[in-house]
Amino acid sequence: MQWQRFETDCTNYLNQHFREYASFVSKGGSDSTMSDIKVTTKTGNTFFIEAKLCPAQCGQFVLLPDFESSRFNYSEKNATGINPSSKMIIEYMNQHFEEFKEAGTAGKKILMDDDQDIFSKWIIDYYKDKDIKYIITNHYIILPIEELNDYFYITSEYRIKRSGSSNVGKRNISNVIDHIHSNDYIIENTRQDNSKLFVESSRPLHNERFLLRGYEYMFSSRDSQQYEVRKLSNTFNANVIFSINLKPNKKGMSPHEFIRALK
Repeated sequence: MQWQRFETDCTNYLNQHFREYASFVSKGGSDSTMSDIKVTTKTGNTFFIEAKLCPAQCGQFVLLPDFESSRFNYSEKNATGINPSSKMIIEYMNQHFEEFKEAGTAGKKILMDDDQDIFSKWIIDYYKDKDIKYIITNHYIILPIEELNDYFYITSEYRIKRSGSSNVGKRNISNVIDHIHSNDYIIENTRQDNSKLFVESSRPLHNERFLLRGYEYMFSSRDSQQYEVRKLSNTFNANVIFSINLKPNKKGMSPHEFIRALK
């Protein structure tokens, strides 16, 4: 996928231009719980850089509607705790509960006073919690996350979204292999990496899906003719989702500024 290629390209760019000062390793991939690029400086410091090909999603949290009280509740499923920005968003949505309660998969935009500041503060807090210090975006622009509001147009909406995907799992791999071999997928080779399953095929399989024992699986492109088989979640959550788009004429940190930050 395009965003995966961008993450790889950014990692290569950073290693090509700044390997004298640090190493850069791609870590994110399809796992949204992992930060994208791990940085280890020559002095032993470690932190992360997030790669964002704009326009891009930039974090989310789950809200559960309580129709009896006409209020939204912050879900215990969220990986991070509630913060001042999410409290303000929830308060606004509670004031307009009827507008948001059935947003569905089409979604409902969140438009509130000072929304750019509120949304950017939520993203910054969310990234700091994941030890992310910088964002690298279109044209390899690098910026500290504290300057997010200066660089991006930020929007947010409330909508229903599938909760994500996971590895096939060791117990399921043999069943999945049997299924794809018994169907017309033209699989030349399979490879297991712990609980992950990879296949090679000369046929374009990206985003093709199949059902097996009550679960939906998807082929996700990794390299030329190589795909990872992902198990899709059966859970659909109502999320507040943040998105960013790069403002024009932004240059980012100079190479010298970024080198100083690595030292």
